[in-house]
Amino acid sequence: MKVQGSMIFTLKNGEKALILLAENKDEQEKLYHHLTIDAYQFKSEISETEPRIDYISSGYRNEKNEVTWNDDYIPVPKWFEKN
Repeated sequence: MKVQGSMIFTLKNGEKALILLAENKDEQEKLYHHLTIDAYQFKSEISETEPRIDYISSGYRNEKNEVTWNDDYIPVPKWFEKN
């Protein structure tokens, strides 16, 4: 599973989501599952280096170069909650 890129999306409430882009829809689903279950260290590092990021998710670019992503966002722990 490779990450092909990333983008930051601002939600309607002003919170920010980091969208990691996978190669295709199947890889996007695998990446989302990994982010949900196994990526505690990654989410922890995001919370420390990019404290303005509130959520993460995964997406992909379709054949029209449009980005589609899972809008069931995964919360990123806040750095101050970990101390």
